[in-house]
Order: sequence, then C-alpha cells, then structure tokens
Amino acid sequence: MARAPRVPKAAQIEAAPAEPDLLDNAPPPRETTRLFGHAEPVARLAAAFESAPPQGLLFEGPKGIGKATLAFRLARALLSTVPGTPLAPDLASDPESRTAHQIAAGTHPGLMHLTRPYDEKTKRFKGDLTVDVVRRIVPFLGSTSADGGWRVVIVDAVDDMNINAANALLKALEEPPKRTIFILIAHVAGRVLPTIRSRCRAIRLRPLTEAEMRKALATMDVDPSLAEAGEGSLRRALILAAAGADVVHTARRLLTRTALTDVRHHHQLAELGAQRKDDQFATIVDLVLDAMAARVRDGAGRLPLAALDAYAAAYLEATADRRRVEVFNLDRKEVLLSLCDRLAAADRAASNPA
Repeated sequence: MARAPRVPKAAQIEAAPAEPDLLDNAPPPRETTRLFGHAEPVARLAAAFESAPPQGLLFEGPKGIGKATLAFRLARALLSTVPGTPLAPDLASDPESRTAHQIAAGTHPGLMHLTRPYDEKTKRFKGDLTVDVVRRIVPFLGSTSADGGWRVVIVDAVDDMNINAANALLKALEEPPKRTIFILIAHVAGRVLPTIRSRCRAIRLRPLTEAEMRKALATMDVDPSLAEAGEGSLRRALILAAAGADVVHTARRLLTRTALTDVRHHHQLAELGAQRKDDQFATIVDLVLDAMAARVRDGAGRLPLAALDAYAAAYLEATADRRRVEVFNLDRKEVLLSLCDRLAAADRAASNPA
C-alpha cells in the first residue's frame, strides 16, 4: 500500500538523509513527538535503562504501528538526558529542546539512522538496505560521544537488509562501545537472522486498538471513521485517507459477500478504482486483497481446505494483476472486474463446499 516516497523536510539540510516510504499526509518519525499506544513496552523500556541498559533492541510488529516513532522517542530521551539521570517513565522529553530539533533535522551527532539509500541515477530508493550503508556504523562508533552520552543507531528496517549488510551489522553488534544502543526495526520478524536476534532484546509491538487509532487520526485531522479499516496500523489508515473516507467506505460495502452477488456492484467498484486520482486504483486493489484475507481468517478451521485455497489463489492472482498494471499499463477497470469475479467465485465455492 506504499505511496510514492517523498523526501522529508529534513532532507533539505545537507546532513539529513532522504527516507523511503514516507507519506505526504504525515510527518516522518524523526519529527514526530507524540506516540499513540504501546504504554506497556514504553514503561518496560524506561525501567530497563534504569536497571540493565540493553545494547541492542529489536522492535517487531506490523508496518505502520509506531515502531520508528518509538525508536526516535527513545533516542530523543537518551540523547536529552544527563548521564546518570533516569529516563521519564513514558520516555518523554522536551520537544522544543536543541536535541529534539537536531534529531528532527537529522543532524544530531549522537544519532545514526540507516535506511534504504536513494539512487540518484534511477531517482528512486533501492530495494535493499545495502552493506555500504551499514558500514557507516564503524566510523560513527569510532567517534567520541558528546559529554559521555549515548550513541544511538536506528536500523529501519532490518528486514530490508541483504545478506552482506546483515553480516556487517552483526559484526557491529558483537562488541559495541559503552553507552551505545542499536535499535533495529523489523516488520517481518522471520526475516531477522537468528544471530542478530540473539544479540538484541526483542520488543513486540501490537497493532493499535480502535480507540487509539481514533484518537491518533483525530489529532491529525483525518476522519476517525477510518480507524476500523486501518486494522491497527496508523500508516494504513493514512494511506486510505488519501483516497478519501467516502471511497473507502463505499468500496468496503461493495466487497461484502452479499454485494458481490450482484454484478452491477462489480462495475461500480471497477469504475471507482479506474479513476485516475492519485493512488485510488492501488487503494481499491488493497481493499480487495483485504477482503480476501479477511474471508480466509474468518473461515479458518470452519471452511474446507479447497474453499480456503480458492481465496488464496484469488489473492495471488490479484497481486500479480496489480503488478501487471504497473508494468504494462493495463486497463484498470477490466482488471478490477476480473478481481471481483474471482472473489465472487471464491465466495460461491465457500458457500457451497463439495
């Protein structure tokens, strides 16, 4: 569901790196001082730094739930606190401090943020977090930290690394200098090398509750009715908001099992997604995929395997069709009509199992 990446305001400053996967309707995590949800892991983190500070943390959880925001919140707290002083229980720090402004600009000397690099030749971000990027850790850790304070390395995301980059990170994790903390962000925990995981304290972050989502969306002037569709991911809700709450609610209504029995609704949905408005087609396809995934979850343990396989096949075909549209510029309406037909056929198979 990723929109076209943008370069954050901070990237206008020479020392600030460009960041992939940012949204036009939300500030980058380095600039975000509010964290929604995750009260329990935040409290545990604050207590850990008072008793036995870890050298490596692994923030795991679905994309868009606040892992990077928490990483920068912790970095801001560590780099703002006088050595020997305990962190605030909620990891709060002065958002107007010099440290906070430096972190927002990407210029704090005690913080290194590693992401997939931007390729000037192709004018897009690379698919991997490369070994050349990870090797920057060595000179960074070789420098002297200010006032004996912390040095913080945020790797966002560790599951974007290729094998060479992962091995380079592993070497850096083996013997870090004192008062150094690695914060690794993982969207898919299974992609993290066991050797890297073993050197980190894993912090599992859960999707936000609907109440937390509503509160967050309200503060960002986004329709709170998208909280349910966001499924615990603020990022997902913001992407849906770009298409418009009315479009999302209409599409979700047209994708119910009952609605899909009427072919006229197939055409309504296809017309909606065929409009060349921002990423509306991508949003509608994602909602179709969500509907397929939800039917599998609802039918697990209840429907026969053949019925679940029908949904799985439709899901794979839908993802392939979305890619073909991007590559070959196919007719969007025809693609969406085909997706609706496949989902309706899978619904019929599930309703009349052999």
